[in-house]
Amino acid sequence: MKLSARMKSEIGFSLAEMMISMCILIPAMGAAMSLFSVGANQHATEQSSIDANQEARSAFEMMTTEIAQAASHGDRDTTLAAAINTPSSAPQDATVDSTAGFAVGDYVDVVDPAGTRETVELTAVGTSTLTGVFRSAHPSGASVRLFAVPYPTGLITPAGMAANSSTTVTTLRFFGNIIGDNTVQYVEYAYNAGTNEITRSITPATQTTRNQPVVFVRNVKPNSVQFTLSTDSRGVATSAGIAMTVMNTVRSGSGYQETELASRISIPSAMAASVLLDENLRLGGFNRLPPTPPNVTPWISQ
Repeated sequence: MKLSARMKSEIGFSLAEMMISMCILIPAMGAAMSLFSVGANQHATEQSSIDANQEARSAFEMMTTEIAQAASHGDRDTTLAAAINTPSSAPQDATVDSTAGFAVGDYVDVVDPAGTRETVELTAVGTSTLTGVFRSAHPSGASVRLFAVPYPTGLITPAGMAANSSTTVTTLRFFGNIIGDNTVQYVEYAYNAGTNEITRSITPATQTTRNQPVVFVRNVKPNSVQFTLSTDSRGVATSAGIAMTVMNTVRSGSGYQETELASRISIPSAMAASVLLDENLRLGGFNRLPPTPPNVTPWISQ
């Protein structure tokens, strides 16, 4: 009797019961795996969308920051590394400790320790020389100072654009002290309708070759990019508008979710240049507003 009870207690599921259990559990496990897979894919898609959205917003913020620096021009200071012993009415080279931040068209003040001072327009800038008309002799160690004024052409407009007008372009071009190191940089933002991308190129104005553009914003909605330039009564471009729509990877109905970005940027340095230009026209005097850097001039038309 005891043996019989033990055998009954060790009896498990029958084959039929096992088959029925498997028929129930396998579809349930498959459904659970399917739901897990759908959830994982949905999470990955949403994360990808969040990343794309954040990338677009970061790029947009950088664009507005850089555009606001257009036309700016930083002060510079260096010293003569060799004396200018022979004044002349013709341009001559002056050897200096550094030429970083100086550009053709800048007006510099040369100040001796004894107090002799003159203002010189730079006609050329080399790796260690500044060229201009030095009408006074100056000893080695004399200070060469650039008290910079802004560029009236810092935000570049299409040829023939009138005063008090606005226009939309596909390539935004500007230059100035863009990265805050007192050197002049030339920047281009361009919309490529073929790839639906915005590219960016930045080049020091002292270079003779413009740097190649790189992709800056991807997945731009076709025909959604607008770069709008506006001029004031003196024809100086003092503001720029940016608008674009970026598509992400999350579907919304029959299409994809979109992020619309837009901003209007006032350009303080361009406004200041316009005021200086107006004062010069109304009151007369010597116009010391710097011209477009020579290397930048051909890039504008490319």
